[in-house]
Parts: sequence; C-alpha cells; structure tokens
Amino acid sequence: MPALTKIHRSLSMVSLLGLSLGLSACGYKAPLYYPTQEQLQQIEAREQRIKARKEAAKEEKKQSRTREQEPKTNISQ
Repeated sequence: MPALTKIHRSLSMVSLLGLSLGLSACGYKAPLYYPTQEQLQQIEAREQRIKARKEAAKEEKKQSRTREQEPKTNISQ
C-alpha cells in the first residue's frame, strides 16, 4: 500500500500544480483601461474601413456571379 499512497500523492501534487497554473492565467490578456477620445475615433475609423471593404467584396462577388450567369454569345461575321 505505501506505493499506492506515493503515486496518489504525486498525482495530487501534479494535479494541483496544473490547476493552479491554469487558474493563474485564466482570462489574462492585457490591462483593462478606458480608451481616450482619440483612440475611440481611430477604432471607429478602422471599423468603417473594414465595413467598406466587406461591402465592396460582397458587391464584387455579386457582379462576378452576374457575369458568370450571362449567356456568352459569339459574334462572328
């Protein structure tokens, strides 16, 4: 039985160590702060650029689909 107790103790220690390391880093990304007015403006401008790019890509995709669906005619004289 002493070997089982030794294994049990080692397993418990490793489990506690892993749990404590996991919990210590849980949710940590960066310090939280309120952005300044300038930073808010930069964020808003970036979001607008992203939205404009997405809309342009969607429009381009729609146009390419339309071109693919148009019947191709060969005009030969």
